[in-house]
Amino acid sequence: MIRAVLGWLLLVPAVACAQPHRGSIELGGGIGWVGGSAAGSAAANETRNPSTGSTPLTLFQTDSRTLSAATLDVRAGVYITPRLLVSATFQYSRPALRAHLSSDFEGATSIDADTTVSSYTFGATGEYRLSAGGWVPFVSGGAGQLRQVPDGGDVLTAAEIHAGGGIRRALTHGRRPFSIRGEASASFRSRTAGFDQRHHVVPIASAGLMWSF
Repeated sequence: MIRAVLGWLLLVPAVACAQPHRGSIELGGGIGWVGGSAAGSAAANETRNPSTGSTPLTLFQTDSRTLSAATLDVRAGVYITPRLLVSATFQYSRPALRAHLSSDFEGATSIDADTTVSSYTFGATGEYRLSAGGWVPFVSGGAGQLRQVPDGGDVLTAAEIHAGGGIRRALTHGRRPFSIRGEASASFRSRTAGFDQRHHVVPIASAGLMWSF
């Protein structure tokens, strides 16, 4: 999806990118992709009959992973300087949380069980333009809050920090120009849905249309 958008971007004729002024507002939205990550392991145990031993009896083993998913991205920002943009961001996705069930006590075949997770990320991002022109590279970074709600499960809240970079290309010019924006970043998350309470780093990519005024 992202590859197709960026491929189309290469075919668009270059347009000189108007330098935004301090106080300019920018609105935009687009689509993207968030990578998957390990979600931990757990064993389903029950207490043994004392006559058979003192250790727990393992009924089955669960190994989980959050799968990659498409995202919807929305952002609104203001230029602090002609090169520095500060934006409020929102990202929504519905990845699958896949549990691989194995080592069944009764010898059943290993299976996968999927649960859909509604994932919301609210944050703030700073973006610094490295140059001006038809192609405008930039670096970015920020922080936010991740909220994940598995179907039928409890709400999980976690801290999120991200950093990356990308490139812009103007499509029109004038007082209210449109531009296209592509970005790749790494998102550090204090925890995610599943059995694993450790932090995770997941890749994120996005592409969207921006409007300045």
